[in-house]
Order: sequence, then structure tokens, then C-alpha cells
Amino acid sequence: MLSLRSVARTFEVPDSGPLHILTGIDLEVHEGEHVAIVGRSGTGKSTLLNILGLIDQPSGGSYLLDGKDTSHLGETRRALVRGATFGFVFQSFNLIPGLTTTENVAAPLLYDRGLAFWRRTVRAEELLDAVGLADKAGGRIDRLSGGEQQRIAIARAIARRPRVILADEPTGALDVDTGASVMSLLERQCHETGAALIIITHDLAVASRAKSQYRLEGGVLTPITIGEREQGSLEGLEEVGA
Repeated sequence: MLSLRSVARTFEVPDSGPLHILTGIDLEVHEGEHVAIVGRSGTGKSTLLNILGLIDQPSGGSYLLDGKDTSHLGETRRALVRGATFGFVFQSFNLIPGLTTTENVAAPLLYDRGLAFWRRTVRAEELLDAVGLADKAGGRIDRLSGGEQQRIAIARAIARRPRVILADEPTGALDVDTGASVMSLLERQCHETGAALIIITHDLAVASRAKSQYRLEGGVLTPITIGEREQGSLEGLEEVGA
């Protein structure tokens, strides 16, 4: 479904020359696949996620979505494809304080038409029930715990039934138990809908839950395997085939 070949991303820095964040990313993601990408801060994980989600464009290489080259998409078409294909779970939740829980979950459905648009509140309430927050429907965001806000973010991410969920450090602001609960919720939702799940994380315990695991370092992705011994550190990970 997603295919990246030699994808690079370079930023021009005034008075400093080009900054090469990604230098040669190769990645294949299939429907329903669970992928984890680990790496230290500043290695370009969020940059890669933005490219995958059609928020940013690569400086080089190719990104194929369903076999079609995304570089040929205009801004309007990119936005339409992005909204129809991807659901985003941000590390900082990115909920809208002035909206209720129900309105936050329903927000992506404002871009739909017909029945989906008119049923957006019903759909949002169904999703709140699915993530265990039916009793918070219509409530204020600032009265929720961090774990509850993350579940609201997940409900919003799946509101339009995306084919791919992109999660940027989804457990980064949570304690261990809440983080494990959030991951189980994400995995269950993907299993039920058949969506692919791509997790960007520095937490090896979170990454170990994925079927396909990669390390981002030096601007490239390397397939790895994460065992129980390695879950506390990014050092000494075994490369697949090594």
C-alpha cells in the first residue's frame, strides 16, 4: 500500500548550508500491518511521519501510495487523499480546548459529505463508547486525564475509518500502565478495521509489540528485532539478517 524508495529530506538552513535529515529511506507497508520505527530524538522520525502522511514532501526519491506517485498530487488533491487515507495520533494530543470531547472526535467528519456529515455527532458518540469514554460525551477537554485525552485523540484519528493510522510517540506523555492500555486500544481498533498502524517511538517496549520493527539512524531505516533484553535501550539492537 505504501512504498518509499530512496526517500530523502533536506532542509536549507541560512548561513549553514543544507541539513540532510533523511538520506535514503526504503519502506514497504501493507494493509493491516503494524510497523514501529525507533530512534533517538533528532533523527528525523517526525519528519518521516509527516512525509508518510502527505503533510510534507520528500526532497528526493519516490513515495508511492497504492502504486501511484504522490509527487504528482497538487495541494488540493493531497489534502483530500490525506484526509481519506490517514488518521493521526499526535504526541501532544492536539485536541481543541474550545470544543467538547464529542466535537473534537467529530471534527474530521466536518470534511465529509452526505450522511457521514449529518451523522457526525452520532459517529463521535459511538467512538467515545468504543474507547471507553461514553460517560465523557459532551464534556470539557481540560477535565480529562492524560490517558483520557489520548483516547479522545485515538477516537478522532479513526473517525473517518482511515486505512493508515500514524502515531507519533503515542505513549510519550503517559505512565507505563496507561501507555500499555493506549497501545492495546490502538491495536484493537486497527485489527477491527484492517488499518495499517505505523508507530514512531523511542520506547522499545512499545516498538516490540509491532510485527515489523525499524531503527532510524543516519538518515536511513534498518530492519531490527527487539527482544526482552533490549527493551530498555536503543543500543545493541540486532539487525535483521545480521
